[in-house]
Amino acid sequence: MINDFFDWCVLVLEIMAEYTGMSYELINILIFVILQPLLILIFFYLWQRERKKFREISDFHDYHKSEK
Repeated sequence: MINDFFDWCVLVLEIMAEYTGMSYELINILIFVILQPLLILIFFYLWQRERKKFREISDFHDYHKSEK
């Protein structure tokens, strides 16, 4: 099952290589060395930004709740 999935992934990369005119190796590098780490960093940044917003909203709510 794992081998079948791997073979399918290789096939997809080979089709992408044929379609774009790039090599299999270049597409592999673009996806797994550049794109994937970049997406991880982007989503980490977005997650941190949302956490900060939530904390600010919670702090605001807690502050006004204690004033009553």
